[in-house]
Amino acid sequence: MKTAGIIVEYNPLHNGHAWQLQKVKETFGKDTAIVVVMSGSFTQRGEPAVLDKWARARMALACGASLVLELPLPYATASAERFAAGGVQVLAATGITKTLVFGSEHGTLPDLVDLARVLVSETPAFQAALQEHLDTGLSFAAARQQAVAQLLDDERKAALLKSSNNILAVEYLKANMRLPAPKRLEPVTFQRQGQGYLDLSLASRFASATAVRQVIAQSRDNPAALLQNLAHAMPPEALGILLETVAGQKGLVLYDDLSVPILTLLRTRSPESLLVYPGMGEGLAQRLHEFARRPAHEASQSARISQLVEEAMSRRLPRTRVQRALLHLLLNLTVSDLEQFDAAGGPAYIRVLGFDKNGRYLLKLMRQKASLPIITRGSDFHEHARDANLQHQAQFDLAGTDLWSILNGSNAGADFDRPVVIR
Repeated sequence: MKTAGIIVEYNPLHNGHAWQLQKVKETFGKDTAIVVVMSGSFTQRGEPAVLDKWARARMALACGASLVLELPLPYATASAERFAAGGVQVLAATGITKTLVFGSEHGTLPDLVDLARVLVSETPAFQAALQEHLDTGLSFAAARQQAVAQLLDDERKAALLKSSNNILAVEYLKANMRLPAPKRLEPVTFQRQGQGYLDLSLASRFASATAVRQVIAQSRDNPAALLQNLAHAMPPEALGILLETVAGQKGLVLYDDLSVPILTLLRTRSPESLLVYPGMGEGLAQRLHEFARRPAHEASQSARISQLVEEAMSRRLPRTRVQRALLHLLLNLTVSDLEQFDAAGGPAYIRVLGFDKNGRYLLKLMRQKASLPIITRGSDFHEHARDANLQHQAQFDLAGTDLWSILNGSNAGADFDRPVVIR
């Protein structure tokens, strides 16, 4: 059986994602089994997933995936580099797929590979050029692009690093290059379809996930409005699961739902105590501490966290960095934790969220070939009680799911109560 791996968030799964799944089968054969490594309860932008991870696993299986695995939270909520590294390592650890598929605005590999080779080498010349541009006040992303242009003497190629999916593609390639040669995956990229991720228009059938989430936020308790506004933007199978969730009053979780817990922490912690969390440097801790104490500019307390992020942002402190730093504070995920996980080799287990009949066969193969323990429900973590690193990493997945459930109005403990999704 042919297999291909994709690293995703599906927050939620929309037509662009469904197109990619179909493109994989068109390219490699309709019998290709797709292994998806998906973020769990929180995402790379530092936001809660709008639907729980089991609902999103159902979407993936309904739209063409065969096996859905969870990317551990310390990697799912990290920078693009760490997110990509975690996803690639999980796919490689399965032992059942040799192909890594990802989208990019550029759509072809050679230029992206050249960029990855420059960045993965981290030569003294590159480090010096990067620092030179950082010293001018540029953000890290802009400074890195200028440093690459300087080293390659190629502004056109370096400009590819302006686009979010190109950046992530390069990070996937870097992570793959860092794997031992026998474990490296064969990279394949397809050109991303539709609008940019910040485009909020619903005019295209390939509307962005950001646009879809905005509709969900505006109509979170109105299934009829969701159906009317998203029927052309989401595949029917995925939209049906979204509507079922809303109609069943299971609830959704949106970013502003984090307002009370995060503001409470910021009002009870000193700026110095925040510096142990990733991303809190360069004055961000002080800015957050100060802004959290200002009066709200609007009547709605639920929007305070969005307001706080807007005030704390700057050219050097983009929105995603601020949101990730706040989420790491909420989950008590420190720089030291991430350093320990990196020193131990990355993700410590393979968590299975769901599978179909082909995925069941792949799971059987994984049990023979995987280089990491396989976890199918929370109770499986107890079987590895002596593995301190695995237990340390698992505590964040379990805490993240509990936090999401509480924000959702559900009970904690879903990781122990919810079975694997079987299609």
